[in-house]
Amino acid sequence: MKKLLVLLVFSLFISSGIFAQVNISHFMHSGRYELSQANYAESIKKFNIVITYKPDLFEPYFLRGIAKLYLGDYAGAEKDLSTAVTIHPLYSHAYHYRAIARAQMYNYTNALHDFHKALEIDPFNPDIYIDRGLTRINMRSYKAAIEDLDQALKFDKTIAHAYLYRAIAKSYLKENENAIDDCNKAIRLDYFNIEAYLKRGQIYYETKEYDKAIADFEQILDLEPGNSTAIFHRGLTRISMGDTTGALKDFDKVINGNPYNALTYYNRAWLKAGTKDYEGALQDYNMVIGINPNNVYAYYGRAYIHQVTKRYEEAIVDYSKCIELFPDFAGAYLQRGASRQQLNDYAGAQQDQDKAFSIINMLNEGDASTEALMKTYADSSYFKKLIALESDFNDGNMTGELNRAYEGIELQPNFTVQFIKKDKDFVKKQRAGYTVKEITEYNMSNKEDLAFAIMNADVSEDAEALKKHLKIADSLLRENSSNYIGHFLKGVVNGMAHNYTNSLEAYENAITLFPKFVFAYFNRANTRYELEEYLYREKVYTDNVTITWDKIPAPREEDVIKEPDFASVLNDYDKVIELRPNLPYAYFNRANTRCRMKDYNSAILDYSQAIKLDEELAEAWFNRGLTYIYLDQLDNGCGDLSKAGELGIKEAYGVIKRFCYK
Repeated sequence: MKKLLVLLVFSLFISSGIFAQVNISHFMHSGRYELSQANYAESIKKFNIVITYKPDLFEPYFLRGIAKLYLGDYAGAEKDLSTAVTIHPLYSHAYHYRAIARAQMYNYTNALHDFHKALEIDPFNPDIYIDRGLTRINMRSYKAAIEDLDQALKFDKTIAHAYLYRAIAKSYLKENENAIDDCNKAIRLDYFNIEAYLKRGQIYYETKEYDKAIADFEQILDLEPGNSTAIFHRGLTRISMGDTTGALKDFDKVINGNPYNALTYYNRAWLKAGTKDYEGALQDYNMVIGINPNNVYAYYGRAYIHQVTKRYEEAIVDYSKCIELFPDFAGAYLQRGASRQQLNDYAGAQQDQDKAFSIINMLNEGDASTEALMKTYADSSYFKKLIALESDFNDGNMTGELNRAYEGIELQPNFTVQFIKKDKDFVKKQRAGYTVKEITEYNMSNKEDLAFAIMNADVSEDAEALKKHLKIADSLLRENSSNYIGHFLKGVVNGMAHNYTNSLEAYENAITLFPKFVFAYFNRANTRYELEEYLYREKVYTDNVTITWDKIPAPREEDVIKEPDFASVLNDYDKVIELRPNLPYAYFNRANTRCRMKDYNSAILDYSQAIKLDEELAEAWFNRGLTYIYLDQLDNGCGDLSKAGELGIKEAYGVIKRFCYK
């Protein structure tokens, strides 16, 4: 199992005798402990070891599946739980949790089949009924859900969340008094049940008992200060009570805590528009669209702002986007027609009005007068009902570039040959590594306290330590100026110190002395890549800024900052692959370079080759997964990220939660 930033050390210590004896009981106990402490990624590492040496045991697959379930890796959980079921077909818990995983992926048919199977084996387990009830709520089968929750409560009347889920189902059936009664029971059993207070507050809001709703939301804030969901719903309630100022303050608080909460921006924009703060509303609608580029309501709201501020061309663009996203949006046709009329496009306005009229008649089947219907659909105030839209309150859609940058999701970096000290940490890390003949021989023969290692994590070395390493290289070259290892060592040390020119010169010397020295080409490619990026950043961030009252002229072609030229980098990686076609890190690094060049399909091919050569190269799974997601191939991307997480990259689970199973 490789570490989060995998260190691949070239040494012979990875001999066949290292894992001759593995204490399975120890790793199982350790995995269970980590799981009980909610250290899910660590528990997966332990269960991986057990599975490697005892693949016929069902329990490590089951427990690893549970860990993945908690991490939000539902596809990975389903796979592990399926293996557990195959090995032990009568283990009800495996069916139960696989059902939960499948329900999270909206595979309700198979989820219900698993719940049924679990109940065949364990018919008196209230938890299975509760989870099936929750699944049926998500399927909008509210009466069936209530039956399941009733059955669970027959077995155990002290389960607070059974009452809560039943309250949710009853609220959807508009059985509000009964739903509130169930919320009360849940709270009596668990005074700190925030979800019960929240649901009760929402029901009070729906029944227009605003003071009671506010009291419940504030009770949550007493129990958990800063709870953004409670603050948001308090803001909605204050709108209904006519307290616009209080609502704006609540929405401000939510956004301060989570600056990428699309739903709150949307509601704040609506409020600002109502107070004629059109520029403020426009900024908020822009944020919603940046977070979720497919939010039709945000385009409609922004179009309305453009319309009332007489920016009719911009309004038409946004109304057209609404129609593109939702072709039967009658209001968008009517408002676009109104904007076209303002621009004297009478034919276009009439065409939009006719289209809206046909949609309205189709939807309403003549139940109301044409004049009343047109007024309803054309009046922007009807959008008030949209402020309580179902939405992912915490995250928005997360497909926008704005969120991608906010989350700081980055590719795993290139591998490069560096130095590490020969100490206990070196011995520990090399056991997770691989042997490469050329560097292994040097590590075994040199008498210094340093060894070559290939890694994608920077080794922290101060200036004095690097000077010491450089003296070692110089001493080797004094003994023999044709010692290509000495030149290579000099290149590595200068590269670690970011002395790119000296590093490249040293690699050139090493290659001249030994034209087939694979790792000299490998590191030269990495150094060239870093130098190109450094020079590009320098150009971007150090350009002169000129302040002038004159009209700004178009930039000259020679002044336009061009993207880095990675041709020489690719040439070096090509040479590495020619000399050593079974080195996965060369394909990995070339893939990263191609991603930087926006050649994503070629990058995927290289990541795939790296994985083919080393199926446990977690970084390749992770980077290929991110690339797939960027290309909107979510199924492929989420599968790769699941594997990357299983192999030890914790960041993978954060990405899965953001992009998968929405």
